[in-house]
Amino acid sequence: MNARTIPLLPLSVLILLVALTFWLSRFVQTEEVRSDGLNRHDPDLIIDNFAAQRLNEGGDVEYAVNARKMLHFRDDDSSMLENVVFIAIQPNQPKVTATAPRGQLFKHADGADEVMMDGGVRIETEPDHRYPALKLATPRLTVIPDENIARSTEGVVMESPTGELTAKSFLLNTLTRRIVFEIVDLHYAPRRNP
Repeated sequence: MNARTIPLLPLSVLILLVALTFWLSRFVQTEEVRSDGLNRHDPDLIIDNFAAQRLNEGGDVEYAVNARKMLHFRDDDSSMLENVVFIAIQPNQPKVTATAPRGQLFKHADGADEVMMDGGVRIETEPDHRYPALKLATPRLTVIPDENIARSTEGVVMESPTGELTAKSFLLNTLTRRIVFEIVDLHYAPRRNP
């Protein structure tokens, strides 16, 4: 046996063990667990009888969101709402009110709010001299208040004194009061004069 190869053998085994230990340590190390709760989806704020309003530049209420209970979650800046009521208020227009057993309130990166309501949503308007009262029912509703839009793709039923309209989806502009329906079925029952 050559005298020069004997000292290199333990050195090469030692280098191999160091490399193997380093390689294993990279796969075995766990991520550091934060204990501040930021990674969990736990409520950081709970409010009973929640009420929030958005005011325009003149100080008038544009819309209001009310709920029996609100739970805010810090990790995604969302809020869960129980027994939620959304009210759109426009000058010289009847109020539009949407109610649902459940809802979520999201704040987007641009500061815009989005309200998602589900569990059987009822939308009603007050009658006035130009418009009769309007009643809509849908399983789920998305409201984008800053754009004056309420929409659903889950189906809708509109009730009126003269009939019933069903549609696959709808888009309601709360400012102009224009509603766009898709795939409509209308049951028209005109009133009869005595």
